[in-house]
This record gives sequence, structure tokens and C-alpha cells, in this order.
Amino acid sequence: MTTPTVDFLVRAAREFRRGGWVFTGFHWPVLAGQLAHALDGESFVQVFEAGAGCWEAGTAVPTSTTDYPAYANALGWRATTSDVLLGMARRFDRVVLDASNIDVLGRVNSSLLGPREKPSVRLPGGGGAPDVAAAARELVWLHGGSDLRRIQDRVEHVTAAPGPHSLVRMHARWGSVRLGAQPRLEELAAQVPGADDFVTHLRGLGVDVSSPEPGTEVSPEERRAAAGVLAEAAGRGYAVARRAHAELEVLR
Repeated sequence: MTTPTVDFLVRAAREFRRGGWVFTGFHWPVLAGQLAHALDGESFVQVFEAGAGCWEAGTAVPTSTTDYPAYANALGWRATTSDVLLGMARRFDRVVLDASNIDVLGRVNSSLLGPREKPSVRLPGGGGAPDVAAAARELVWLHGGSDLRRIQDRVEHVTAAPGPHSLVRMHARWGSVRLGAQPRLEELAAQVPGADDFVTHLRGLGVDVSSPEPGTEVSPEERRAAAGVLAEAAGRGYAVARRAHAELEVLR
């Protein structure tokens, strides 16, 4: 059994399994990093903003990047927030961050939607994302939402943006996109509801959608591992995980 959310989480987790030191933002990145330890691929170190480097999965899905009890078993390197965001940022092989509102230039809005005086939606904020995103050599945004309107040509408020030389990509439920001055649809997920609307929406934003690669197949084993992470995360307060887990229960 699967949902677009499960397959999205697997594709996001594969970014960690490319190996190296991977800075891990909160929300979808934490879940993807936890799942990645169950997948095949290169070894990696998952680094949190709090200044923790972990070589294996935590005993529990972290409820924040400062949830030391959840990953104390895997802690192999410890520093400070300033060390990670300012000193180490350029050394990470990849920076993986959450993007609830993103544009084709690779900039995100994590503050609010609408005018500052009377916003229609308040977002949770970006924490240290501005510092680490600006310094990232390779920046991966995870957009797990289902509202295409949150992917825009220009975000209303810029809270974080890549540096001028960053390689920037976005994973969404329907595929992955290279972002920047010449945005391009790189991969289109197979048999995902809404994929055609995704392509149409991107085309309207000026994204080159002419020749995406077909989505890489997600195995039953990967889906089972992702469903397990989502089930645990649902019990630890992740709203997105509760919704995805409920979708899976309906399919059973």
C-alpha cells in the first residue's frame, strides 16, 4: 500500500543515502533522514542545527532538531548551533530543508502568507535556514504539501535563499525540479495523482517541462520502511505524518 506522501518521503530519504555530511532541517528533512538509515546506499552523517552529528538512526523519531534524547544513541559529533550554521555550512555535502512555500528561484517563505499587518496564514519560521541555505554548496528543498499554489514564480516574503553558486533542487510529491535562473523539471513521479496538474502549473511559472526523466521506482521494502517512520512520527506529534498514516489506513 502506498500514497504519494510515502513515495515522496522515500525519494527525499535517498538524498541522504548519496553519502557524506548532510545538514538536516526540521519537519520533512528529519523524517527523511530517519528513514534513510533503513535504505541502501552510501553511509552518511546526519547533522542537526543544535550541533549534533549522528551516524545512525535515533531510537525515536526526533520531535525537533534539539531532541537529544531521541538520537543520543547515535550521537558521534557535537558542537554548537553557531558552529554548524556559520562554521560548517560550506563544508556539508548537502543541506536538506523544508519548504512549505517556495519559488522557482529556490527561495522560500517560512513566515506568513499575505500582508504582514493581516496575514491569511502564519508559518512556523525558518530558524537557522537563512544562514545555512545561503552557504550551501548543494541545497535540497522538500515540499511535501499538496497545494500547488505554494509553488510560485516569486514568493511574497523571502526568509531564506540559496547563494549565487548553490546547486538547488526541490522534491515535491509529483517529482523533482532544478531551481534557479533556468528552472527545469528533472523527474516526474510515475502514477501519482495530480502529476499532470503539476506539469501544467510549472509550465505556467516558466519552468522547462519538456524532457523530465521518469520517476525512479520505489520498492515495496522502501514503502514499508517509510510507512513505519510515518506511523511512529504520527504518534510523536507530526501533523503531516498523521495525515499520511491516515491515508495508508484507508487503503488497507
